[in-house]
Amino acid sequence: MIRQVNPVDFWRGYALVSIFINHIPGIYYSRFTHTAHSISDSADLFVFLAGWALRYMVGTPSSKMPAWYLVLRLWGRAITLYMAQVVISMIALAILAGVALWLNNPLLLEWHNAAALFNDPAPTLVGLVLITHQLGYFNILPLYIALMLWAPVAMILMRIHGALAAAVSIGIYALARADVLALPSWPEPGRWFFNPFAWQLLFTMGIFTGAFLSEKGIPYRRTVFVSAILFLETASFITGEVLHVDGGQAAGHW
Repeated sequence: MIRQVNPVDFWRGYALVSIFINHIPGIYYSRFTHTAHSISDSADLFVFLAGWALRYMVGTPSSKMPAWYLVLRLWGRAITLYMAQVVISMIALAILAGVALWLNNPLLLEWHNAAALFNDPAPTLVGLVLITHQLGYFNILPLYIALMLWAPVAMILMRIHGALAAAVSIGIYALARADVLALPSWPEPGRWFFNPFAWQLLFTMGIFTGAFLSEKGIPYRRTVFVSAILFLETASFITGEVLHVDGGQAAGHW
């Protein structure tokens, strides 16, 4: 029996593959990714769809679960992601240390923000557990953890009024863009690579979209469809021009 594929999961998978491709400089296949044909990128798409996909986890607006259970379930997912973050970070550090010993090359211990742990292990280990210290390429799960902590708040605000949830989300985003809201790194100076106060807007837009479409489906309107095609073509043209000016050999070159 063939299991039907959820279209949201399909596009989330596409976004993840695109993110991987776009992290390989100059690769030919990057011209077929979301980044090459949009004024946003594949990470934006993934975060938006992550919010959308929550409706499959918490149900539809017409069959609301109790607020306490909503918080428990979503924060429980955040705890699961947190445990995964700590485990994979420690495995990555162990692999890095093992390779450095094997090759007798201590310079490898400085890769991807790992040097702090080997130079000053006590506070850095605490930072890894608190996720205030993040390795390079290991900073997406902390963002997702923060978004899952925000998710029940956004959903409860939506139950009060959609405009209230939108206003709060946009207000938080504006403060993040004004450099007022950000999460600090510790013990190394700096901030989180992905600021969750800014990314929550896309995530909340995904929650809104999932809630709306779960009730009303996707209506076809010729004007909206044509406008979307024109927007896509314009975004693709703008992206191509920017890449040409930057001297990129292929779309999505990082």
